[in-house]
Amino acid sequence: MRKTTRTAVAAASALALAVAMTACGADDEGTDTAAGTGTSAVETATDTATDTADAGAGDQLVEYEDGWVKATDTEMTGVFGTIVNAGDEDLHLTGVSSETGGHQELHETVPGGGGMMMREKEDGFVIPAGGELELKPGGNHIMLMDLDEPITTGQEITLTLEFEGGQTQDVTVSARSFEGGDEEYVPGGGHGATNGAENGNGHGGMNNDG
Repeated sequence: MRKTTRTAVAAASALALAVAMTACGADDEGTDTAAGTGTSAVETATDTATDTADAGAGDQLVEYEDGWVKATDTEMTGVFGTIVNAGDEDLHLTGVSSETGGHQELHETVPGGGGMMMREKEDGFVIPAGGELELKPGGNHIMLMDLDEPITTGQEITLTLEFEGGQTQDVTVSARSFEGGDEEYVPGGGHGATNGAENGNGHGGMNNDG
């Protein structure tokens, strides 16, 4: 009888030990799994943040060198500077928007009846890979029209360059005083010079103000 009791006690003890070891193993496995999941989540979050930062850096499509706008108390003015494309693909500048209100146009200069004429470049400018687009008084330029208020010397203006494919980039230009021929607005959709020459598009002849 005593031998049977001792056998039963030993069996019960062995069973309890086995159950305890099984539970312990399960806890260890859960802890390892949880720890592994936590590490993976941190690594994933870090990778995501890095990818986001890299994507933001890619928004810098061009460099705008020596960008400036002519200070004016009229309702229109020109923006100049050099837009540099250091990338390995051509970029197509299709438009510009501005915080100054009104509307903005890309303008080119072409030969006209009375000399060089300026008109809207409706299809924009292609900036070749490794090349640049020079915007200057008396040459190609950005025109700000129907300004909400004057632009004063030293004022900073933010422009949004718009590229083919929906890509955009903000640039900032500083207003300078520029003593050139004053431009005047020509009713009918253009702007002209003091010489009064006009072409069929309502754009006047070009002066050294752009």
